[in-house]
Amino acid sequence: MFGIANQMLAAIALTLCTVVLFRMKRERYAVIVAAPAAWLYICTLTAGAEKIFHPDPKIGFLAHAARYSATAAEGRLLAPAKTAAEMGRIVFNDYVNTTLCAVFIALVLSMLFFGLRAIGEARRATSVTTRETSDELHDLRIARA
Repeated sequence: MFGIANQMLAAIALTLCTVVLFRMKRERYAVIVAAPAAWLYICTLTAGAEKIFHPDPKIGFLAHAARYSATAAEGRLLAPAKTAAEMGRIVFNDYVNTTLCAVFIALVLSMLFFGLRAIGEARRATSVTTRETSDELHDLRIARA
């Protein structure tokens, strides 16, 4: 889970770098950061989906939770749990991990969406778009200072 989150953060950072390059009208250099970003998106989204939905309890959170829930319903214990309460805690933790992983996936997909949208806007612009405020607002701030 930590590895997935860490690599998703790297994909987000590379996406921001790609957007900045397009806004600076340096599109020819964008492949230098866009290619690794695409690879990170592919790897981390695949890993995140597998951690949630893989049918093997050793890999998938939901499969692991189902296995422990079924075993607890039979009144048996699975290692490392020593009590029924620990079995319940393991199942709860699996659902927390599933939720966190789904949130990470949603965040990285939203970053990809907004990054692509910003790139599209930058490509349609005729000049450099690295300024985040309008010239009038910028001039007003300078006049007040």
